[in-house]
Amino acid sequence: MVQPLDLSAIGVVDNHCHALDAEQSTEGISAWRARFTESPHDRMRREDAAETAFYRRLMRRLAVHLGLPAESDEAAVLAERDRRSAAELTTGIYAGAGISGVVIDTGYPPPETAMAREDYRAATGVARVDLLRLELLFQDLLAAHDRWDDVVEALRHRLADLRGQGFAGFKSIAGYRTGLGIERWSDGDVGASFAAVRREATETGAVHLGHKPVLDSLLHVSLAAAAAQELPVQFHVGYGDPDADLRHANPLELRAVLEEPAYRAVPIVLLHGCWPYFREGAYLAAVYENAYLDLSYGIPFLSTGELTSMTRAALGSAPFTKLMYSSDGTRVPELHWMGAVEGRTAIGRVLAELVDDGDLSTDQAMTAADQVLGGTAWRLYGFPGSRS
Repeated sequence: MVQPLDLSAIGVVDNHCHALDAEQSTEGISAWRARFTESPHDRMRREDAAETAFYRRLMRRLAVHLGLPAESDEAAVLAERDRRSAAELTTGIYAGAGISGVVIDTGYPPPETAMAREDYRAATGVARVDLLRLELLFQDLLAAHDRWDDVVEALRHRLADLRGQGFAGFKSIAGYRTGLGIERWSDGDVGASFAAVRREATETGAVHLGHKPVLDSLLHVSLAAAAAQELPVQFHVGYGDPDADLRHANPLELRAVLEEPAYRAVPIVLLHGCWPYFREGAYLAAVYENAYLDLSYGIPFLSTGELTSMTRAALGSAPFTKLMYSSDGTRVPELHWMGAVEGRTAIGRVLAELVDDGDLSTDQAMTAADQVLGGTAWRLYGFPGSRS
């Protein structure tokens, strides 16, 4: 077996992750397990989530981190974890992760439950930039305005000067709502769809944006704003809970957006490694100048072998400059930490194979590692200063 390259000295930039919960108590074994599955079903969350390669690996790593034997009882590990405050736990876990920067999707968890930005900075010491979750903004505007033209005008106003508002780009979960085949619609189709949205808002007091002509049209307004400001746009692709129809969450569905000349200045970031469509994602990053593939090592909840397969497909076909590390970590710091450690390992293993095969020199492999683990993301999202 080829010895993986040692990438421990390279600080990672987590190109796609979420805020931590302000309260970090495990709330019992069942509640803890539920954080490591995308299933909404009770038995899956209470029992089956613990019977995965990912969860078993996580608990062994966490036990050792907390000073316990690797095979410690689950309850003992969680009891030891609960002895630490949120700040103490986060500081300790981040200290072993080597994270230089994070790109935070502010759409989840809700701001009222998330660790305050200043507390997060104090606990981790890492650089941070934020992304605006588009669909949450769309829903607010659709609930607030009776006329379609007013919604569009309000959206354009809200998206003006995003950097001045403290955002480094956008995030879309259209893949969870109506799919990634984003279309252009006639005025009549949009009008009928908007009328349905307004009926929903009147009847329920809120909008769950599953109305495709309206969602697609607002995404086009947002993509135009991103192009004008040269801001990246992240798209949820592939893996997620059953609310996403996986048949319509294939990255190839984004072809119309990637082919649109007006959007060539918009870096389109395909999230989650596009798993299980990681070869399709690598293909798009290899042929479209503005397509980037996010390699996620925390979520999806995969075995080491499957993470390595995704990494082989990506590094084996796409330019290294079009690939970016992430964890998709959310709520608990263990996911950010696990992703950073295991991402380095998987990328180091695959790059070592490429060196062994004669594809790369060792120096070229180390340069590629630096680009994938953080260099490209630091530049793309406009982090201030130099990367540590």
